[in-house]
Amino acid sequence: MAAYLLNVTEKYRVDTIEEALKMRDEAQASMDFDLQSFGYVTKVDKKFDEEYQVVTLKKVINIEKAPESGVKVHYE
Repeated sequence: MAAYLLNVTEKYRVDTIEEALKMRDEAQASMDFDLQSFGYVTKVDKKFDEEYQVVTLKKVINIEKAPESGVKVHYE
């Protein structure tokens, strides 16, 4: 039985809005997946007096009704 990865939602922490927007641009240019949605939220850590961005990317790897590729997923 074949298993096809359909989509993934990834969250990242980056320091600046510029880095968040760069991630969006790189994801849009990728030929490995389609970027379905992108968003970022600015967070403030008052304890350490720092600001950072939490970036969310939803990537479509295969279309459910007609999957074309098998993708091996590896997390480190």
